[in-house]
This record gives sequence, structure tokens and C-alpha cells, in this order.
Amino acid sequence: MTNNSNVANIPVTSLLEDLRVPDTYSTTVGGIKLPIKPTFGKLSKSRFSRTHPSEEYKARLFFIEDKNTGETYIATPSMAPYLGSMVQVKILRLAVDNARVPYLIAEPVLDLNGRPNLWNSSMGEAIRRSDKEWVRILSNQNAGQYEIIIAQDNLGEPKWPDQTMAELIREVFGNKIISSLDHPLIRQLQGRI
Repeated sequence: MTNNSNVANIPVTSLLEDLRVPDTYSTTVGGIKLPIKPTFGKLSKSRFSRTHPSEEYKARLFFIEDKNTGETYIATPSMAPYLGSMVQVKILRLAVDNARVPYLIAEPVLDLNGRPNLWNSSMGEAIRRSDKEWVRILSNQNAGQYEIIIAQDNLGEPKWPDQTMAELIREVFGNKIISSLDHPLIRQLQGRI
């Protein structure tokens, strides 16, 4: 780029070349890159994922899925009775996809006394396999379950975030952690303002 600070003195033919964005341009400008904020979701249909195999990154929790808003909450054991049949026990797990994006997923806890649910059992199988292999899932409506796809090539070892599970939970769920009767969801369910 021309060092001349007066644009009027730059020949028109040179100006355009001086202004073009180079092919090597990057938006990263030195400094320390902060970790990507994790989210909550499920195994992907388009990206391969791994789940952290350590017990430190597994937590059996009470989950509440608000079907009206699409929001997912977690609750302390003392709040579960106030949520009634809305509450489900699942295992919160740390996962990362092959684009190095971390996220938390809920592994279903199978009800051995209830009716078999192929969606839950196939999701559980996919999550267990993803402890050791790169996995993605596809929804098969006709079969009523997920298809599990294993990566053909070695995608390398996952890059895990540095945060503890407690830190990840706080970052992902924040105000969606139900720990008191004053939580907005409980107030709504009880008809309190």
C-alpha cells in the first residue's frame, strides 16, 4: 500500500490495487483468542462429534423442556417436585464437533420399566460410541430412530475446552438453572406474577 497519506496524489490505476483486499487477509489480529462459547444441543446430522469420556464431564441432572418456547432448563433436586411431570432425568455431557465447537448434550436415561423408545435408545448408543469415535446422526422417521454414522477417516483427537463442567453449565444455562421458587418458569407454572 502506498505510504502517501494524500489519496488525491495516488494515481487512479494504483488506487484500486492499493484498496483490494489481499487473498491472505484474516480477521484475526494478534492477541489471545478467547474460547468459543459453548451451547446446548444434540449430536449433529452434518458434523461429526465426540463426547468427553471422563466422569468429570458427565452429570445426571433434572431437565425441563418448555415445548412452547423451545427452551431447555435444568433444575436442582429441591425444585424438581414443583415441576411435576415436566422434569426428566438425563445425563449432561460435554461434546465437541470436528469444527472444534464445544457444546453440551443431554444423554437420555432409558426407562427400563417403561415402553421402549427407539429415539432415546439410538441417541444413547450414538453418544456412547462418540466417547471413542467421531459420530454424527441422521433422523430416520420411517424407522423411528436415529441412524449412527461413524467417520471413515481418523479426524484426530478432539480439542476440549479448558473449563470445568460446572463452569460450562453456568456459561451455557445461566438463568435457565431453576434453583428457587422465584425462578420465572416456576412462577409461570404456579400462576404467580
